Amino acid sequence: MATAGLGNVLGMVTLMDAGNPKIISGQVRNEIISGGVFVSGSTATGVVGSGANSFANSDLLFTRDASGTRFNGICVQTTDVSGNIAVATDGFFILQCNGTVIDGEAVKCDGNNSVLPVGSHADSLAKSTSMKIGRAVTSGASGGFAVIQLTP
Repeated sequence: MATAGLGNVLGMVTLMDAGNPKIISGQVRNEIISGGVFVSGSTATGVVGSGANSFANSDLLFTRDASGTRFNGICVQTTDVSGNIAVATDGFFILQCNGTVIDGEAVKCDGNNSVLPVGSHADSLAKSTSMKIGRAVTSGASGGFAVIQLTP
């Protein structure tokens, strides 16, 4: 079983990307983020202007341990403090399960870099569409692993 809170101890384990990898780049918000950790955007309002000419990579800041409705993707590889980050936003990944995950069902992230079924907690019943990060391709027991198609 993987260490609690870390997710997959092997980092981000990609199985396939369906021929078109979707990876975005940005910067880390004042911390180190390990590869395989779930991330979310962490920027102040008013950072992005109306034109592409004023946009910079540093306008996109990310933080670790995404949960609930705050999820943008998975960190591709371990970063430096406040360094550059690559975030996978689509594909098929081996992820740790926090609760029984059934193949074909929607999953959400739990804040500990693991997935659990949408609808497994009272809060997710009201927000099920916005909390979904993908679908299970294989089933997995709690503490085990499953192949998840990331489709936030």
